[in-house]
Amino acid sequence: MKIISYNDLEHIVKTGDVISIAALSVGNLPVEILKNLAEQHDENKKVNDLTFVVSNDISDFDDGFDLDSFVTRGMVKRIITSLVIASPFTVKAVKNNEIEMYFLPQGIIATQYRHQSSASPGMISKIGLNTVVDPRYSGGRANDVTREDIVSVIDIDGEEYLHYKFPEIDVALLRGTYADEKGNIYMTHESHLGEGYAAAAAARSNNGKIIVQVKEIIKNGSYNPKDVFIPAELVDYVVVNKNPKYHKQVIQDYYDPALAGHYRIAEPRQGFPEFDARKIILRRSAQFLSPGDGVSIGYGINNELSNLLREEKVDELVNLNIDTGIFGGMLGSGNRFGMNYNLDARIRHDMTWDFIFNNGLDIAYLSFAEIDRHGNVNVSAFGERLNGSGGFIDISQTVQTLIFSGTMVVGSKAECREKILEIKEEGHTRKFVDSVKSMDFNAAYSRQLGQQVYYVTERAVFELTDAGLKVIEIAPGLQLEKDVLSQMDFKPIIAEDIKVMDPEIYQETWGKLQYSIKGE
Repeated sequence: MKIISYNDLEHIVKTGDVISIAALSVGNLPVEILKNLAEQHDENKKVNDLTFVVSNDISDFDDGFDLDSFVTRGMVKRIITSLVIASPFTVKAVKNNEIEMYFLPQGIIATQYRHQSSASPGMISKIGLNTVVDPRYSGGRANDVTREDIVSVIDIDGEEYLHYKFPEIDVALLRGTYADEKGNIYMTHESHLGEGYAAAAAARSNNGKIIVQVKEIIKNGSYNPKDVFIPAELVDYVVVNKNPKYHKQVIQDYYDPALAGHYRIAEPRQGFPEFDARKIILRRSAQFLSPGDGVSIGYGINNELSNLLREEKVDELVNLNIDTGIFGGMLGSGNRFGMNYNLDARIRHDMTWDFIFNNGLDIAYLSFAEIDRHGNVNVSAFGERLNGSGGFIDISQTVQTLIFSGTMVVGSKAECREKILEIKEEGHTRKFVDSVKSMDFNAAYSRQLGQQVYYVTERAVFELTDAGLKVIEIAPGLQLEKDVLSQMDFKPIIAEDIKVMDPEIYQETWGKLQYSIKGE
């Protein structure tokens, strides 16, 4: 290991390099490395045509040293990722065919590094079959300029698989809290354990370089050897952070010991969800839970499920998981997203996908942007948005019970009165459409997998059947034709015994979720 200055970066990262970054938002993001690489390009214009491999969305939400920093400087040829939310200039460049972009499943990207050795044929998986990443759809290509096929269908013993051909890593840009004098990396202050070890190993396999940004160099033996996250043998260079602004633990804070698991907080730092249509949806969705369930908490509306379970005093009845490596605890949402306290466990990002792919979860809560008559779901491309689907495809093809949650019409306004729902103002964009724009969830393939699938809105609940989407419940106070069917581009199957959704959830104070979960 060699300790270098930021000025040395321009001699290590070269034009055409494939760069891996193992981070989530600002967590584990080596912002000061990115800052210096971008600013050095302003001076010498040397490094261009870069390819970035990033499993999740990244941004420091501050000075903007993230994907946008490199795209706007013309330094990027290609990006392979699962999700882009915080880099609007990158999305614009993709739409304008200025750079190549592949949106692939998050779990596939996080775990593919271990398949880059000479002993492996590459990443082979059933994850992604019959979705937008299947080459029979788009192969993950996000625009016309992205032409190379990096996903192919192969046959093994009469069964279909996808073969993902990822580029070999030239440079891994990583982050830790400390490096000891030998170069061992420790994650002592980090709130998130990414796939940095796997990325470093992949770079080493390709004779690439591993550069790690840390807060400080510490003496050998300062920590227990079991606390080493990346061994010194996989570290070429270490740079020491100069400005704490560029080494934040989470978006909201430089460092909170509780977020790194060094102590447990006595009182929650976030309140309960406000009573509105979203809360009604969360309540009805939560009624599908059973005691002991392993629960995948998705993003969007479902990120608030943890706080609802706390409010209902049932959080100890189930086991929550976020696919970034978080198990249990108080999970932050909204403007406290990423601030997770009192965790039961925290493991490496890539190891979390091992857990998920091996049936570690019983039920998953996912959002939707569009649903069609067959039950197919689009979550990645709608309106002017083009953001990818994160871990949506991995999870929706792995977990046996799926709950898709969301409001029925974008922009509608509803109120509750005496345990009934009233639509005060109709919305402007329908979510139940003739055909989804992006095949992120394939309903027919789901039926082959034997999954149970429900779609929960504030107005009605639908079930996936062999014949298509069936409405099985309607909100109290609503008329099926006027408030539900007229807001859909197609007519679903209507259950003969259509039920009324539990009126008790349509009031400000509830407190009865435990009875649903326990089956009482």
